[in-house]
Amino acid sequence: MAGSKSRSYGAQSRELILQAAQALFAERGLHETSMADIARAAGLSRATVFNQFGSKALVLDAITARSLNNYRDLLDRALRDETTATADLLRRLFRQMGRGLEANRAIYREVFGEIRKVSMGLDAEGEAPNLRREALAGLIRLMRRGQSRGEFTAERPAEVLATAFDSLLAGAATHWLHNPQGVPLAELLGDLAEVLLEGISVSSARLDDSSRN
Repeated sequence: MAGSKSRSYGAQSRELILQAAQALFAERGLHETSMADIARAAGLSRATVFNQFGSKALVLDAITARSLNNYRDLLDRALRDETTATADLLRRLFRQMGRGLEANRAIYREVFGEIRKVSMGLDAEGEAPNLRREALAGLIRLMRRGQSRGEFTAERPAEVLATAFDSLLAGAATHWLHNPQGVPLAELLGDLAEVLLEGISVSSARLDDSSRN
């Protein structure tokens, strides 16, 4: 029974730390926030914060991991959908990601550069690098399925198509978070998805071939 209470307290303190860190990162920025600041905002001791995470980089990793878990879950749901056209699944994915980032713009604006660095595996600590690889693997499977159905061109490997979509999503989101220009991110990502889909769809590839002949 005591062990159960200890685990419950650990989960509660972890959640308090993450909530405090997100609010502080959004308000002050990552580099202007210390572990002591996070501890005070969470109402916990510095020792508890360090016992939970060990470093500010690992606090950021946990925030990143939540975002990547959501991305991976969206891809998993898309892969379980065996009836919807792959292009429609990708349109839905881009718009859902856009709405999620819009809803949490303050935190993502401040830390998205760091999140991208960690999520691309440039920092080996924590959960985020592996989750990023899992998400990209899911996107590759989705592209490969589109190719096997004859929806997407097979002139380029599925890995290339997935990397193009993944890079576009990250780059456009980063730009929007700092320069929104009044355009909803979900709308912007939806439009950009159309640009890529036009380039990889089999019908577009056939039109290009016929114009060259």
